[in-house]
Amino acid sequence: MAQSWNCYGKTNNPVGPRKHPSLFLESIGVLMATPRRFNLDKNWELQDVGHKQWLWDNIKVWTFGVAAHILDSWELDETRKEPTLGPISSDEFRNKKSKWKRKFYTPYTTYEERVSHRPHQLSQQEWVQLVEFWDTPEQQAISERNKANRAKQIAKHAAGRISFPQFEEIMSKEHGAPPSLGDLFVRTHTSSKTHDALDDQSRDYIEKMNHLAGRDEHGAQLPLTNEIYREVMPRGGMGV
Repeated sequence: MAQSWNCYGKTNNPVGPRKHPSLFLESIGVLMATPRRFNLDKNWELQDVGHKQWLWDNIKVWTFGVAAHILDSWELDETRKEPTLGPISSDEFRNKKSKWKRKFYTPYTTYEERVSHRPHQLSQQEWVQLVEFWDTPEQQAISERNKANRAKQIAKHAAGRISFPQFEEIMSKEHGAPPSLGDLFVRTHTSSKTHDALDDQSRDYIEKMNHLAGRDEHGAQLPLTNEIYREVMPRGGMGV
């Protein structure tokens, strides 16, 4: 029986088993890591077209289990192909590698330590290839530049006389649950009149969080989790 999705609410998120909105992304991630088809040191846009087609074909027919739910296939028509193989897969591919780097690479300082701690989804050969890619002078320079930029960045906020805890309480009443740090940041750094970020720095943070969060199968933005907020923001946070 095919797994289909319906939409609900203002965010147009899909309703799956237990209303698990990230299930489609997780399904794509499983396929990306399982068949050893994709080159991990290349951006998604540079991956083999035939391998991308394989992903599209198999996500519709392959039987797999995610979060204790066994799914026969996804009910997807051809209108879903472009967003699935475009921004959705690109965000998931980037996000997956970012998580691996944060958990298995950054905590260690030597090559030996890093190659001995690998994600279970990857073979030793794949992990060594990725570690050596991150170890290149070019990638190290990019990483250091990004760290320096995050450390000196300052973003304005629109909280005014309302404290952030008060904003959190307001949002909790509006949505029936406490907001994530990411959602709280967006609310307090976005103009209520124009619905645009208050400044370029806030816009950059929001865009980065949205990028890491990814999109569902309809192309709708997925929630901004606390984990994503902490990854994007400089240590100590930015006014939240």
